[in-house]
Amino acid sequence: MGSPFQNGAAWLRADFHLHTKADREFKYSGEDNYYYSNYVAALEKASIQIGVITNHNKFDKEEFNALYKTAKNKGILLLAGVELSVNDGANGIHTLVVFSEEWWQNNDDYINPFLTIVFEGKRPAQYENENGRSSLNLIETIKKLEGNHKDFFLIFAHVENRSGLWEELDGGRLGELGENPYFCRHALGFQKVRSHDRRAKAQNWLKEAYPAEVEGSDPKNIEEIGRGKVCYLKLSAFSFAAVKFALADHAHRLAKEKPKYKHSYIKSISFEGGLLSGKTIYFSPELNTLIGIRGSGKSSILEVLRKVLDIPLGEKASDQEYKENLAHCVMGSGGKVVIQAVNHYGQAYEIRRISGEFSKVYIDDVLQPGVSIQETVLHHPIYFGQKDLSNTSDGFEKDLVNKLLGQKLNDIHRRIREQKSKVIAAIERLQKLNNLPEQIEEQRKIKQDTEHRLTLYAQYGIEEKLQKRLNFDADIRALNHATMRVEEFVLRMKEVLANYEDDLRDFSDYTKIKSFIKFFCQNQNLQNFRIFRIKE
Repeated sequence: MGSPFQNGAAWLRADFHLHTKADREFKYSGEDNYYYSNYVAALEKASIQIGVITNHNKFDKEEFNALYKTAKNKGILLLAGVELSVNDGANGIHTLVVFSEEWWQNNDDYINPFLTIVFEGKRPAQYENENGRSSLNLIETIKKLEGNHKDFFLIFAHVENRSGLWEELDGGRLGELGENPYFCRHALGFQKVRSHDRRAKAQNWLKEAYPAEVEGSDPKNIEEIGRGKVCYLKLSAFSFAAVKFALADHAHRLAKEKPKYKHSYIKSISFEGGLLSGKTIYFSPELNTLIGIRGSGKSSILEVLRKVLDIPLGEKASDQEYKENLAHCVMGSGGKVVIQAVNHYGQAYEIRRISGEFSKVYIDDVLQPGVSIQETVLHHPIYFGQKDLSNTSDGFEKDLVNKLLGQKLNDIHRRIREQKSKVIAAIERLQKLNNLPEQIEEQRKIKQDTEHRLTLYAQYGIEEKLQKRLNFDADIRALNHATMRVEEFVLRMKEVLANYEDDLRDFSDYTKIKSFIKFFCQNQNLQNFRIFRIKE
């Protein structure tokens, strides 16, 4: 099975409280020959990839080894542990002790000798059950574990229920634990936290010692594996150390839901032909770091990515010719590069580029013409090549800001242009006001000259003649308008006669109609009906 860490660290579901057939409380009615495969199949069905086997006060090394190997073949990590009933509180405290590989790997078994010590004076049949109780309290138990000089950590099971840490200890005892270095070093989780009020009280008592809140299904049969609430750990390897590190950094590596990426990212880049032919490099959706000595090809990969994604170098980029030639050299003549990418909506794309041609975008192997790589596939990627950030040439700072801020500056630039236009318009108005006194003096002289001429017109009767001239012009305009209307009327009448000439001629055959028209016209004296007269 493929590694879940092909693209770097991954979020995996973890179950910290699992029981198996070795536990007396666990019931299995299936075929014994298929027990291991059935158990691992149940883990797979629940999407559990990290599990901790924690039977009550018992560790069956043979069973655990078989389950560990079967699960490993399915890409599942199982950790060895026990649900230890510590002699503290009224009913004992159920504590999940999780052991590192050195406790049980190869032919070693340091877990069962430890159990023999903490249950001193008792036979396995007396304590290998839910109600068994050790002879040591919590801090004494931790000291015994440390005495083995092997790594481990503690998860406190069902903390709010019977035999849970919060239920069995009062606030004063919890406050003391929060200050105890043994507890603080090894207590990495509380399982099955449900009450907000009790959580707040525990946080107040433990303060910075309050650990991660994890989940476990605590199954009594295979069908119950994975039941209840879930939690996810961000791991980069399948190991005890990776799980412990994630719990120690639970603020960043533990989640109740599997996080979904809301940004676009590159999944991989593959080379067909060229210097890196047959190679595929996988990328994380989060931070990626290329590490290598000088000349190992870090810049080569970066420049090919830039080329395939159609990202321009920038006006002030250093060594532009070198970078362009570097990408061509890596791809080779006719070489092909394929990038697998996901946009911020979760849509998968494939970007292909053959050396000397343009990049093309595909979805499910179907070409998508016109799709913008920098707008639709990878939303405005920012590129800095070799020596770009150490560049000190003129204009570099402006180019750097434009790359970093991108579209965020567009609105600012628009507002700057608007204000610039307003300033220019204001300056032009001010410039026109510079010669305002001269313009006022010029207009005053024009006014005086006009008033003088009007005085002369009145003195020599020119004003009266001009008025007559204006009246004549008005009469001419009126006559022209009347003539135009008459001509229009005549034209319309001709059109009417032309349209109804045949009908009028037909009426001439009807004597009664002619007599009626003559009578009507004579008696009513309506001139408009004369057009209907018919020649005899």
